[in-house]
Amino acid sequence: MAMQLAEKFSSKVDERFEQKAYSQGVCGNAFDFDGVKTVKVYDMAIAPLQDYDRTRTIAQSRYGDVTDLQASVQTMSVSKDKSFTFAIDRKDLIMSQAVMEANRALSRQINQSIIPAYDAHVFQTLASRASGMGNLTTTTPTKNNAYEMFLSIQEFLGNHLAPAEGRIAICSYRFANLLKQDPSFVLASEAGMQVRHNGDIGMVDGVIIRQVPSSVLPNGCACIVTHPFASVAPKKLEDYKIHDDPPGHSGYLVEGRFIYDCFVLDNKVNGIYYVGSSGVLRVLNVISAPSVTTGKCTILVSPDKDSGNTWVYKTGASLTSVAFGDSITAGSGGWTAMNANGLEITPTSSHTYVQVVELDSEGKAVGEGRAKLNVG
Repeated sequence: MAMQLAEKFSSKVDERFEQKAYSQGVCGNAFDFDGVKTVKVYDMAIAPLQDYDRTRTIAQSRYGDVTDLQASVQTMSVSKDKSFTFAIDRKDLIMSQAVMEANRALSRQINQSIIPAYDAHVFQTLASRASGMGNLTTTTPTKNNAYEMFLSIQEFLGNHLAPAEGRIAICSYRFANLLKQDPSFVLASEAGMQVRHNGDIGMVDGVIIRQVPSSVLPNGCACIVTHPFASVAPKKLEDYKIHDDPPGHSGYLVEGRFIYDCFVLDNKVNGIYYVGSSGVLRVLNVISAPSVTTGKCTILVSPDKDSGNTWVYKTGASLTSVAFGDSITAGSGGWTAMNANGLEITPTSSHTYVQVVELDSEGKAVGEGRAKLNVG
């Protein structure tokens, strides 16, 4: 069954919540990726300071021993190349009171799939590079230490010469709520509380505080503080097409391709600091889409699972409570391995919901999402 006819439906669509690009302004654009896949950046060394030695002869350099100035190279090659495609049959379009209109469907795809994937990659890159440098704390934030933690981060960035103006703090809603419960933060941010775009809740010492849903943050992330000078996030290609009556099809064929990446500059990695623990479940965005085959549906999950992790899913008349660190095994407790995004499943007819859990390499729960089943 490909489509139920419009007399059973309202002309209004129950749209999912959408988001803006939370990573807007987080990364800089100091390097030009136009027309190229790879950009190489020189890292020039500096000469050591020496004592001026007047006892040396004329044949010797009184400025000290001469050394060749060295340079290393950082190579940045854009690697993320994502695409999507879907068709809208003209009969389905007509008999659904135009709720399947192609332009709206494309906009929905960009807002609910492309933008979240880009944001998640940017924040994951910043967090992993900062963590790799040791620029992190795993102290659990509370309403009594969140603002003090924030100030310590500013001290770290300042000591490493990151510009004071232009810093952005990417905060989970939980961390932002803890900040807002701290009286010291409220007083310090009062002058900046007019900043409201992109989920920003205020400004302290020139640092924008931006609230971000956990679905686009790394597992357990509380806060990432960065300066745009520390990274670049090129968008090489954003190509979206709507084909009207392509050969062999009555209706619309929609295609899209997005090439992008994110890089942290080697000399500016100390302009990024990460606050995170391993105690917060990442929120997965789960979509159940009806298949053309009766009784089947397709399960879509975003963002992509972290390297080395796996997904499991289960369907049921009710949902299972899952906590961070719970041990889950595919084939046990009703859980089934989800080997690919876009998996087509045949849920039991009495089941209403689908639940997807992301497991780390030890089979521990680190992310969870759920959706109402939408069966073809």
